Amino acid sequence: MPDPTKDFSKDPRMKLSEETGKWSYVGDDGISYEYDENLAAWFPMYNDDLVRSQQSAYAVEGVDETAPTTAQQQKQKRVYTFNEEEKNAKKPKREPTKRPNTSVYVTGVPVDATVQEIKDVFQKCGVIMEDLDSGEPKIKIYQDAEGKPKGDVLVSYFKEESVPLAINLLDEAEFRLGDPTTKISVQQAVFKEKDPSEQQKKRAASGGKKKAQKKLHQLQRKLDWVDEEGGKKAEKFAKIVILKNMYTQQELDEDPTLLLELKEDVRDECEKLGEVTNVILYDKSPGGVISVRFMEQKSADACVLLMNNRYFAGRQISAEIYDGKTKYEKSGTKTNLEGEEDEAEKARLERYAKWLEEGGGSDGEEEEEEEEKKKPSSDSQ
Repeated sequence: MPDPTKDFSKDPRMKLSEETGKWSYVGDDGISYEYDENLAAWFPMYNDDLVRSQQSAYAVEGVDETAPTTAQQQKQKRVYTFNEEEKNAKKPKREPTKRPNTSVYVTGVPVDATVQEIKDVFQKCGVIMEDLDSGEPKIKIYQDAEGKPKGDVLVSYFKEESVPLAINLLDEAEFRLGDPTTKISVQQAVFKEKDPSEQQKKRAASGGKKKAQKKLHQLQRKLDWVDEEGGKKAEKFAKIVILKNMYTQQELDEDPTLLLELKEDVRDECEKLGEVTNVILYDKSPGGVISVRFMEQKSADACVLLMNNRYFAGRQISAEIYDGKTKYEKSGTKTNLEGEEDEAEKARLERYAKWLEEGGGSDGEEEEEEEEKKKPSSDSQ
């Protein structure tokens, strides 16, 4: 290579580029070289002929160098760089995960209400959370300065979905059905951010995390059991409304047609709220009980709101969703446990048939009907 210490203009091999202002020459190997004054060194000038010659020299058999690279190849060859500002910049802090709010704040609860009574009311909307230490339901009854209940309660659920359900079903509802003085207000609880307490720190230090995970696992299993084993039944019961004080046994005995009239009247009234699939009159149970089964649960909820404490035939009736536990009995033609036919229903059907045969209670039969009423009824309660 030419000596950079000598004058290039006196060397006939040298050429000065007007565009770049750099000296270049063609070496004995046929490659053009260009002089870099900053580095004081000669470097090959890459052109198409040079690239092709190098590719042919380093070509791999079976590999097409002209073929476009695949996305995977491009991904592997990609180089990620960052400048000093990015390198020294601090990573943004990750925002803490917001814990779901699973609690409702309740006011208007009777001051003599127990934790168990509160649990019985609110567990209709979901599984109640349990305290990690005691295993008791997480229901806090607020007290005044003298230690007496104020009527304010905090109920914590296991699942966040239970909160809106409790608000929709229980807000402005009677805590004790039939007692309008026990109406409660239910709303989502609001909490203030606070640092972990000493008890929480102590629990964390003593393996409280594992204990909490175990408790949550137990509650999840409980929830799964409720959903799988009792889910269908609970859904079915939630569509059934129990109406009480709708009639007296004496009224049924005196009027054979009252049973059918009552069922028809109740069906007509309830169908205003939604499709009714069944109406049953439980004449063998005290309290004048009639059940109404709806196609949809929202219709049953509306029925309770409409019918509870309403007056019917001069009597104040009560309406509630069926609890799935109470057994109600009605007359039927089926045999009893002893294998004998239900005599009460048999006698009732015979009286009804006789009443139809004799003209449906004409004036000439009134005295005879009155005499029949005075006789002891075979199905009297």
